[in-house]
Amino acid sequence: MNTIYKLTIAEMKMFVRNKQALFFTLFMPLFIMLIFGYIGFDKPPVIDVGLVTYKPNAPTQQFIDQIKSFPTFKIHEGTLEEEQKLLNDGDLSIILAVPDYLIPTAPVLPEEKQSIIAYENAGQAGQAQTVVSILNQFNTAAAIKKANVELPFTVVERAVNVNNLRYIDFLLPGLIALSIMQMSVFSVAFVFTQYKEKGVLKRILATPMKPIQFVVSNGITRLFISLLQATIFIGLGLLLFKVHLVGSLLLVFLCVLLGAAMFLGLGFTISGLAKTTESVPAIANIVVFPMMFLGGTFFAVSNMPAWLQVIAKVLPLTFFSTALRDVMTKGSGFGDIWMDLVGMLVWGAILITLATVTFRFQERDSG
Repeated sequence: MNTIYKLTIAEMKMFVRNKQALFFTLFMPLFIMLIFGYIGFDKPPVIDVGLVTYKPNAPTQQFIDQIKSFPTFKIHEGTLEEEQKLLNDGDLSIILAVPDYLIPTAPVLPEEKQSIIAYENAGQAGQAQTVVSILNQFNTAAAIKKANVELPFTVVERAVNVNNLRYIDFLLPGLIALSIMQMSVFSVAFVFTQYKEKGVLKRILATPMKPIQFVVSNGITRLFISLLQATIFIGLGLLLFKVHLVGSLLLVFLCVLLGAAMFLGLGFTISGLAKTTESVPAIANIVVFPMMFLGGTFFAVSNMPAWLQVIAKVLPLTFFSTALRDVMTKGSGFGDIWMDLVGMLVWGAILITLATVTFRFQERDSG
């Protein structure tokens, strides 16, 4: 145990001194979290609207003020020529030219009614149609009010205290799983392949140290770093984005340990298959890269085509990210995620078995 302890401390120091490992383990996932967190995919889209007015009467001015106060509109006011230049440059989705007497102060004949002229950006037709639809709703509501017609129904709003899941709440568990997968796979694969190339592993066989002690110390180091990764990302998520964490931290850390152990098996398997450090990215990315997009990291598996869901649901990263997400965002207990835990255990057993088959301390000399 003393040997494993000393080797573990030495491995931790080596890991901390490795700037590339630190970058891909902590800073790159953190950078992704900051980008996606501050973009805010769950916020309503802002539509750039050009507004052309002249000298509107009082009722028309009230209508214009309503347009300006609409939360999803970003209003640009100017002359028609100025706004058309912005539209032609692609900076606006639509221009609304509002006549002065759009809403008359007295009844007028049908042929005297005035209209808003909407100049739409054909390249942003969706946003333009959204604006037109909102204006038509304003128009309908005004007509009902003017006709003094009783509404057939009303909507009664009642607030319900629920866990309001935002995109950052969905993203964080997947990002933790992704960063742990990358650290477990790439750090092990690169380091041990490099050890093989330099003959370090052969020299270890000539020392009193047992090979299993060396492997165990590396595994303990990376399990500890996985827990540290999860702690840092959860802490930053709570501090920067006020993420919802409603589940048990102990269960989160159990998922982290299982997921890290599972992917350590993959890392040792790749290091056993790779003959040189240059071949590590090629082999690793064949397995890791598809899981980045199919493993429920950035997007829900349920949003994928049905045939693709069949594949995505059995991937190691999917079991890992789903278990973390259910605990962190839904407060799921051990009994709720047992299938995901079993999935990780099965994959862990498969990958560790493959590692024992492919990984060897003693390699044939290239010469």
